[in-house]
Amino acid sequence: MKQLLLVMMSFLFAAQASAACPQNISFGDIPFEKNSSYFASQYAKQLQKLIEQTQADSGYLLLEFPLNKGETNKKLRDYNLWLANRRIERVKTFLTKADYNQPVITKLLTASKQDTRTLSIHWCQQDESETAIASATTPGRHQLK
Repeated sequence: MKQLLLVMMSFLFAAQASAACPQNISFGDIPFEKNSSYFASQYAKQLQKLIEQTQADSGYLLLEFPLNKGETNKKLRDYNLWLANRRIERVKTFLTKADYNQPVITKLLTASKQDTRTLSIHWCQQDESETAIASATTPGRHQLK
């Protein structure tokens, strides 16, 4: 029972630690057209550059997508949430197909005051022990979920 409690506490700590991004390096934004989850080919080049620059580093990739908190129509809110997840999945699918092996963490920012269709990309540089914690909160290295 004591071991189970320790394991549960370590996962709680790991989940909290994964949200920290001590050395945030911005790799820019990927804009999406209205009602679309596809990004332009120029952003594929941006993602390829990101892969080349971070593949050997210690850290994790943070993908953030804001959702407008002011939307009052429930159906529209649900649609925007679904579309935001599709946009994030498109980027993660690109990374998976490129054999990107770093941890990827996603955030939906649900309190945005602006209506935007832009996914922000950040590289969170860490030392080896912090990266191990972030990896523990991310599913399999090639299953970016």
